[in-house]
Amino acid sequence: MLPGVLALIGRSLRTDSRSRQAHLIRLGLLGLIYLALWLAIWRQSSFGAPGLRFFYGIGYLNLVVMSLLGISYFATSISEEKEEEALGLMMMAWISALWILFGKSGGRLFQAAVLLILQYPFALLAITMGGVTQDQISAAFVALAAYMMLLFGLGLVCSTIGASNRLAIGWTIVGLSAYVLVPLFAVGTRATLIRIGVAGSGFPSDLILMLVDKVAQVSVFQRMGIILTTGFDESKLSLQVISNFSLGLILCLLAWLLFGSYALRPVTAATSRGMIARSRGRMRWFSPGRAWTNPFIWKDFYFVSGGLGMVATRCLFCVGLAVISLFTDFAINGRLNADISFYQLFLSLAVAIDAGRVLARSVQDEIRERTLSSLLMLPRTSAYVVYSKFAGALLGWLPGLVVDALVSVTPHEGWRNFH
Repeated sequence: MLPGVLALIGRSLRTDSRSRQAHLIRLGLLGLIYLALWLAIWRQSSFGAPGLRFFYGIGYLNLVVMSLLGISYFATSISEEKEEEALGLMMMAWISALWILFGKSGGRLFQAAVLLILQYPFALLAITMGGVTQDQISAAFVALAAYMMLLFGLGLVCSTIGASNRLAIGWTIVGLSAYVLVPLFAVGTRATLIRIGVAGSGFPSDLILMLVDKVAQVSVFQRMGIILTTGFDESKLSLQVISNFSLGLILCLLAWLLFGSYALRPVTAATSRGMIARSRGRMRWFSPGRAWTNPFIWKDFYFVSGGLGMVATRCLFCVGLAVISLFTDFAINGRLNADISFYQLFLSLAVAIDAGRVLARSVQDEIRERTLSSLLMLPRTSAYVVYSKFAGALLGWLPGLVVDALVSVTPHEGWRNFH
């Protein structure tokens, strides 16, 4: 059994070392670190504590990169074997479920950990630049390591229960969104309870306030904001570190328990209809209807991007995220300030992930169903077919792009006056 596990880990490491995409990601991360260093040096004459600003860029850059790794890297460790129908062969080689999970995902966790560890010497440069201490750097990397463990467990369990890479990535995005939004809503709720004078009024109110406060402390985004504050002097083992690491281990255990129920389920090759409704009853507005003049745009808009149902879902997501962000800002400050950076950062990340997902699926579905060669034989140029498919896939992605653009160009004074 052990040679089989080592073979799986070795194969994962060799595949990653030979992947051009993995090396480009590392090179891009290194370039962004140097960019953050250059910006900190360039602005040190205008703002104090250049080291803190440099480390601020490194910290939040790692949060974005780790979130992308959790969605695209950890969430496909088992589901890719399901699509290739190779899990049955592994189990026939007398490799247990635990060792399959460890062998397929252990190499990916090792690569992500190495990527984080190698940044530590660069982060120490912030101490010499001034404004940050070694305790802050150590606390930030401990918090990032716990967050990485949480993403690893979430991706592993979603990859175990997902029948395909697309479903596994989708469930991971849902779980990550809940991890970000629930503590953010808890921050606003806690500030509201304190503002209306609930604190100290008795047993039920104090218990609710304590629970809400604990939920808010689970988020690594809230923890990084505390660590990157001047004068930070707290323990490295915070509630965020303990809860994220523990939840990651629990999710890994859950993936092991669910492996036998979901691993050998047959993978259906048919294209999912998603939120596409039939042209009957009250849901006929969400049905595809007749093909448009350009059938490529019509097909990808409805069957790749999700049609009008997913457009409405994306709009509700953007509006809900805005409501939670504005509620939190109003609860803390008593009015709507100009600080919409968190909303814009998370929305931009969500829009980028959604765009990449629909574009990848636009071509992947044709390759998986072996219809791409037939499409290219039609009396249309290859560029016309491909760009039409991309246009149809991105039609359903427009709501996030429009809201993101409006947030970017809206003057901050407009947010201040909206109260």
